[in-house]
Amino acid sequence: SRKSVFTPTTSDDFDNERSKIIDNQVNDLLSVKESLYSKITSLEHTLKTVKKRITHLSGAEAAIKELGTQIAPDRLNISNSNEDMDFEFIQEPSDKGKENHGYNILMQSAFDQSFYATLIDRNLKDNIVAINHKLDMLSYLLSTDVNRARITIQELSQTSKKLIDSVEDISSKLDYKLDSSLPICTILDEFIMQQRDKHPECIIDTDIECADYELIYHPVFTINLMKLLNIFFDNIYKHSNANSINLRICLTKNKVDANLTDNGIGINSDYLSNSPWYSSLHKVHETIYLLGGTINISGDLSCGTTIKFNFPVME
Repeated sequence: SRKSVFTPTTSDDFDNERSKIIDNQVNDLLSVKESLYSKITSLEHTLKTVKKRITHLSGAEAAIKELGTQIAPDRLNISNSNEDMDFEFIQEPSDKGKENHGYNILMQSAFDQSFYATLIDRNLKDNIVAINHKLDMLSYLLSTDVNRARITIQELSQTSKKLIDSVEDISSKLDYKLDSSLPICTILDEFIMQQRDKHPECIIDTDIECADYELIYHPVFTINLMKLLNIFFDNIYKHSNANSINLRICLTKNKVDANLTDNGIGINSDYLSNSPWYSSLHKVHETIYLLGGTINISGDLSCGTTIKFNFPVME
């Protein structure tokens, strides 16, 4: 019954220990698999939420194409570059006078809708397609390569965050979150707080005069007032090099009167002729015209830019 010291032997304790190690590894893999499935479910839920939020945006594509055909047939040219603004809307509005304001406004509206359709197609649709492909790949990797599956999960998470940011950006551009049923003073206060949070480098001073802080405007006036302010503030951030903004606005039941100044580099007096017809400043003038108001924009290097505008409010 003796065995040589060189004779390989196995012990029950060793076999049991090895079985335990294997069982632990299997349990770890099952745990990772369960965790990955949970993350996939979460990502799929996020994707469904994003799809739902952009349904009202993507559904407008047919109407956009139809409107573009009616207003400027065969003249809408969208290129394949990666830049957000890299598309040409070649048709130009007429400059013959007030009788052509309606035509100019329709052209600008068509341009805006084409711009948002481009953003939806590039920033949303392509990312959703990419996420769907990665989800298909992930279902295969879960049973073949757990490490690669983890990397794919991380990629999906990053893509989903970018997608949500794009949806938030487009929604904000379309005033999706603007609740026009709130008092106008409340909406303005929230707007200023958001601007201060987004641009802490710029000092924003405000003075909102309103006899009735529960005053609620018709949505048409509320939405357009906030669009005007968004355009003005965006232009200041992008072009003025200012670090201080002063907003004075007087709100009455029948009128909005606003004065906006900054300490930037000013603006040329011929800014309208030097900017393309679809620029935000042209849109501002057409919006003020539609509202029956007046606007004056002036400034220079020594005193910055001053924007004065007003328009009547009807119930």
